[in-house]
Amino acid sequence: MITPLVTSRLMLRTFEHSDAPAIQKLANNREVAEIIGLPQPYLLEHALEWIEIQPGLIQNGTEYPLAVVLKETDELVGTITLRVDRLNQSGELGYWVGRPYWGMGFATEAVECMISFGIEDLHLNKIRASALSKNKGSIAVLKKAGFTQEGLLKEERLVSGMFENLEIYGLLKK
Repeated sequence: MITPLVTSRLMLRTFEHSDAPAIQKLANNREVAEIIGLPQPYLLEHALEWIEIQPGLIQNGTEYPLAVVLKETDELVGTITLRVDRLNQSGELGYWVGRPYWGMGFATEAVECMISFGIEDLHLNKIRASALSKNKGSIAVLKKAGFTQEGLLKEERLVSGMFENLEIYGLLKK
């Protein structure tokens, strides 16, 4: 387990089994699911299975999936994960925020916190992230956090029967 990461409004902490209903509720949204590729309907079993594998990933240091919760109330607003490639001192960032919390700056706050964790605590040289071209909110979050676009993968993801472009972003330690 890792010590929770704290920002002015958020806490990024490991998931607990009791988070499963909140994950299911937030993930059972078509707008969210289409952006990140979640199964629909998103069942409680999906959330529980995902939570179950997380301690091993964290213990191995290969992946850090964390719950994004409001610091004051412990209300789950989303998730953020940093997948680590130790050999290349790099990481891949993935995140999503539930639809009721869009536009409140929570994703940017969580991303900036996870960047600090990756660079300062895990000693990563580079962090990369990707977003569907149509996901303007996520692209804005990455740019606000200092990422720059490094590439475009045309028609990379099949979403709701349509092929979508995927933009690749990177952030270097220096």
